[in-house]
Amino acid sequence: MHLQFRRALTASVLPMVCLTAFAQKTVTGTVKDASGEPLIGVTVFVDGKPGSITDIDGNFSIPNASPSSKVKVSYIGYKEQTITLGNSSTINIVLQEDNAQLDEVVVVGYGTMKKSDLTGSVSSADGAKLAAKGTTSAMEALQGSVPGAQITQTSGRAGSDFNIQIRGKSSIEGTSKPIYVVDGVICDDIGFLNTQDIERMDILKDASSTAIYGSRATAGVVIVTTKSGSSLAGKSEEKVSISYDGYYGVSKIVRMPDYMNTDQFYKWRFSQFLSSGQVANGIATVAQPTWKMTQQDFLQGMLADTEDGTSVMKNMLNNGEGYNWPDLVTQDGQKQNHYLAVNGSSKNTHYHFGVGYNREEGVYKNDLQNRYNMKGSVDSKINKYLTAGFNLNLAYTENQLASDDAVKDAFRQVPFARPYASDGSFNVLPGNFESMGTKANQFTDTVNPLIYLRDDSKESNTFRVLGNIYVQLKPVEWLSFKTTFSPNYVNSRTGEYTASSGSRTETASHEEYTRKDWTWDNQIDFNKTFGDHSLSAMGLFTMSSFDRMYSQIGRTSTDDASIMTGTKWYNMYTGTIFEKDPKDSGIGTGTAYWEETMMSYALRLNYSYKGKYMFTGTVRTDGSSKFLKDSRWGWFPSAALAWRISEEDFMKNISWIDNLKLRLSYGVTGNNTVSGHYNSVGVSGPNIYAFGSVVANGYYPSGVINADLKWEKSHEINFGIDYGFLNNRINGSIDLYSKTSKDLLYQRDLPLVSGGGKLWDNVGEVQNRGIEFALNTVNIQTKDWYWTTSFNFARNINKVKKINGENKIIDSDNPITSSLFVGSPMNSLYLYKWDGIVSDKNITVPNNDAAVNAGFTPGEQVRSCDYYHKVYGWSEGMPIIKDNDGNGVINADDKMILGCQDPSWTGNISSTLQYKDWDFSFSIYTKQNFTVYSNTLADTYDYAYRGWNKIAMDYYIPAGTLIDCDGVNADGTYINPVYQETTHYGSFPFTNSSITNNGAGSASYEKNVYNALAVDKISYWKVKNITLGYTFPKKLLSSWGCQYLRLYVNITNPFVFTKYKGFDPEWADAAKKNDGPSTVTYQIGASIKF
Repeated sequence: MHLQFRRALTASVLPMVCLTAFAQKTVTGTVKDASGEPLIGVTVFVDGKPGSITDIDGNFSIPNASPSSKVKVSYIGYKEQTITLGNSSTINIVLQEDNAQLDEVVVVGYGTMKKSDLTGSVSSADGAKLAAKGTTSAMEALQGSVPGAQITQTSGRAGSDFNIQIRGKSSIEGTSKPIYVVDGVICDDIGFLNTQDIERMDILKDASSTAIYGSRATAGVVIVTTKSGSSLAGKSEEKVSISYDGYYGVSKIVRMPDYMNTDQFYKWRFSQFLSSGQVANGIATVAQPTWKMTQQDFLQGMLADTEDGTSVMKNMLNNGEGYNWPDLVTQDGQKQNHYLAVNGSSKNTHYHFGVGYNREEGVYKNDLQNRYNMKGSVDSKINKYLTAGFNLNLAYTENQLASDDAVKDAFRQVPFARPYASDGSFNVLPGNFESMGTKANQFTDTVNPLIYLRDDSKESNTFRVLGNIYVQLKPVEWLSFKTTFSPNYVNSRTGEYTASSGSRTETASHEEYTRKDWTWDNQIDFNKTFGDHSLSAMGLFTMSSFDRMYSQIGRTSTDDASIMTGTKWYNMYTGTIFEKDPKDSGIGTGTAYWEETMMSYALRLNYSYKGKYMFTGTVRTDGSSKFLKDSRWGWFPSAALAWRISEEDFMKNISWIDNLKLRLSYGVTGNNTVSGHYNSVGVSGPNIYAFGSVVANGYYPSGVINADLKWEKSHEINFGIDYGFLNNRINGSIDLYSKTSKDLLYQRDLPLVSGGGKLWDNVGEVQNRGIEFALNTVNIQTKDWYWTTSFNFARNINKVKKINGENKIIDSDNPITSSLFVGSPMNSLYLYKWDGIVSDKNITVPNNDAAVNAGFTPGEQVRSCDYYHKVYGWSEGMPIIKDNDGNGVINADDKMILGCQDPSWTGNISSTLQYKDWDFSFSIYTKQNFTVYSNTLADTYDYAYRGWNKIAMDYYIPAGTLIDCDGVNADGTYINPVYQETTHYGSFPFTNSSITNNGAGSASYEKNVYNALAVDKISYWKVKNITLGYTFPKKLLSSWGCQYLRLYVNITNPFVFTKYKGFDPEWADAAKKNDGPSTVTYQIGASIKF
C-alpha cells in the first residue's frame, strides 16, 4: 500500500516538474540588421528588465525564460521589436533601420516636438551628415542643407567667417544674422564648435516658430544641439564607448584669376603711353583720334632710359624673365580635424566627454588657425522625481594672419618687377628704377610684399566658455519644473605690428575684447493626453545680463620715442602713444564699455486632436534696458494651425499617401541688435569759451535723444505643406511666406540749424516674400543598394516699402552698396551703368532729347563714335555710360540701381549611394543672379595705375593704332613699328592715359572712389564635396573589440561653374585684403568606435 502511494505521487508530480523545467528553459538567439550583419552590444530586455547583451557575433542567451515572457530589442537607428517567446528555444531577430520621417524629434525653442506635430516652418540637419562634409566650420557644413538659409563665406583667408541670412534682410541698421542657441545658450556665432561634436542643427524660420525668442528672433533662430549625456538616454548604452573621428587634407589653389603675363602686360602698358595731338585737356577733339608714341613716352613707358638705350621690358620679354607674384605669397594649405570622445551611461547617469583639435593652414603664407575644444556633459537621475546635469563647452582659438599689405600688393605687382637682388636678398622696391636698372623711369615705389610678409605680424587668440547647469523636478509624469543657469564668457586679444618698411611708420597695437553674459531660465512644462486630446503647455521666466568691455592701445615710433626693437606689441610702454577713438578703424588708444539687461516672460500652448488637428500659440514679452522706461517692453505673439489630411478617414484608401499636412501661421518677432543703446548719450568736448572774464572748458551732449523710439517688429504669415508618398520614399515640404518689418531704426541726419549730428528714429518698413521647397527621395532600396537624393530651392523677394517719407536715402559712407530706394531691394547696388564701348560700327540713334539737340534724327543709322562724340564728347574706344534721363549730360542723376546683391534664388542638390559596405555622396550648391561690386575687379581693372598688374582683358583697339615698336627716333619716326590693321572689337574700353581718367571716362571711373567696370552680375554652381567611403563589416572588427570603422576620401569644392573673372564668386564682394583664390581640398579620414 505504501509503495503504491509513492508510485502514484511520483506519477502526479513528475509532469509538473517537467512542465516547470520546460517553462524555465534557456533561450538563445541572434540580432542582425537587414543586410545580415550582427549587431554588437544590443540590450535584450525580458519583461521590461535587462536580460542579456549581444556579443561580437550578435548572439545572446536568456536563462530561465518563460513562454509568456515578452522580449524587447532596441538599438540606435533601428526600429524597436517586441515578441512573446512562446515555446521557441531559439529566436533570430532582424532589426530594420528606422527611416520614419514623422517620428523624428525636432528641437524647438525651450523644448522638442515630433516632426509630425510641427505647426511651424522648421528645417533640420543631422550632425553626422554635416561632419561628413569635411569642413572646418559648422556654418560651411550647413550651407545648402536648409532652404531659405543663405550662407556665404566672407573671405578667402584661413578661419574665414560666414554670413547667414534667413528669409531676407529685415533691418536697416541691425544685423541680419540669426541668433544662435547652443545647448540652450544664446551666443553670437558657432564658429568655435568642432563639427564632430554637433548632434543636430534645427533652423526655425517662420515667426510662429521664432516668436518664443521674442525681440531677438526677426532674422531666424539656429538651434545647435551638441553631443551630450542626455543624447544617450534611453539608447541602452550601458557600457563605455570610445570614438574617434578625424581627417587630414591638403588644399590646392585653383581657378586663379587670369592675371596678365609679361607679354600681355607689355602690350597693355604700351597702349597706356600712346598719345594724340587730337586730344586736348583729356578730351578728344575728333571722334577717331590717331594714336602715336613720342620718344619720351617710349623711354618712360617701356623703361628704355638705360645705359645702352634698350627697353628693359623688351629685354626681359625676349629673355623669358618674368615673375609670378601671387605664387610668391601663396602656398599649399592644410586642413585637419580630430575629435576623441568617451560616452557611457548607467541606469541613472549618462555622460559624454570629448576633446577636439582643428588646424587650418591657409593658402596665404603665414595664415594659420589652431582651435582646441573640450566638451563635458553629465545628466543624472538623482531620484524618482529629480534630475540634474551640466553641459560645458570650452574653446581656444589661435589665429596668425599674413600681412594685409602683402596680400593686397602682391597681386598688384607687375610680372616684370624683380623681387630679388642679384645676391638673393629682397629688393626693397622691386618695381623702382634701381631694381629695374634704369636711370629714372620705373613701375612703382611700392615696397616689396615679401618684406611685409616677413616683417609684419598679426596674431589673435580667443577663449570661450559656454555651458549650462540645470535641475529638473518631475513630481508627476505630466508636469515638470526646470531651472537652468547658462553662462557665456568670451575673451579675445589681438596684437598687430607693422614694420617701418619703405616709407611706412612703425606701429604696434594691442586690443582686447571681453564679454560676460549669463541667462537664468525658469521653465514649467505640462504634457497630458485626455483620450483623443493632447495638450501641452510651457511657461517661462528668464533674466539675462550682457557685459562687454573693449580696450585698445596703439604705439608708434617717432623722433621722441620708438618701439623697442623686436618687442612687437608685447611692450606697449615704449614708443609714442597713438590717440584715436576706439570705435574708429585702425590703431588707436581708448576703452569702451557696454552693459545690457533683459527680462522676459513667455507662454506656449500646444493642442492636438487625434493627431490630425493641431494648434500652437505662443506669446513672449521682453523688457530691455536699451529703451527708455515707457518703451522698454515689447510683446511678440504667434499662432499656428495644422491639419494632417492624411489622417482623415476619406484618405485611408489612398495607400500611396503617407503624410499630407497643411500649416498656417502668423507671428510677430522683434530685433534688438541695432548698434548701441538707442537712448544713451555721452559727453563731448571740451570747447574753450569765455565765461565772463574767465576762460572755461565747456562740454556738451554727444547726441540728441528720441524719447519716442519703438521696437523694430516683423509681422509674418506662413503657409506650408508637408508631404510623404510611397512609404515616405518621397517626402518634403513647401512653404510660402510674407514678412513685413516695421518701425525700422535708422540714424537720420539732423539739419544744421539744430546743431547737426544724427538721431535714431523709426523710419523704415521692409517686406520679404518668398517660397521654399524641399524634396527628399529614396530612389533605390534593396538588400545591397540604397540611393537617396535631396533637392531644395528658395527664392526671396525683398522690397523697401517706406523710409521716412522719402523715395531714397543715399548713404554718405557707402553710397554704392548701402543706399536705400523705395520699391527696390534693401541690398541694391547703385552706380553709373557701363553700357558698352564707343566703336566704329553703326548704331540706331535713340529717341531722346540729347540726340535731337545734337542734330540727329531718331531711328537713323550712324557710326557709334560719331554719335557719342557729338553728343557727349566720347571718342572711339571709350566706355559708354548710360544716359538715364537722356538729356545729354552725365551726372549724378544718371546713377541707377544696377541690381541686387542678394541672389534671385538659391538651391542645393545632394545624393548618397550605398552599395553593401561602400558609400558615395556629393553635394552641389548654387546661387543665381546677384550683383556685386568687386573690390578685386575695381583694383585690377583700374586704368589709372599703369604700374599695377591687371586681370587679362580683351580691350578695344582702333584700326591703325600703333601697338608696338622697338624705339622712337629723335625725329619721331618708329623703329620696327607694328600697327593694328583692323579694329579689334574687345569687350573692355581702349586703354590709354591721354583721355580723362585714363580712358575710362569721368562717369565710369573716379580714382580711388569707384569703377563701373567692377560691377558684375554673377551666378555660380559649386560642387561642395564628393565623398567615397568604406565601412568594414563587423565580423572583421569583432576580434579586436571594434564596433565600427569607416575610412573615406573626400574632395571639397572640386568644381565651380561661373563666368566671374575674379577669385571665388562666393566672396566676390570681399575687401581686397580679404579676397583670395578658390581651393580644392583632398582629404582622407576615419571614423572608429570601440
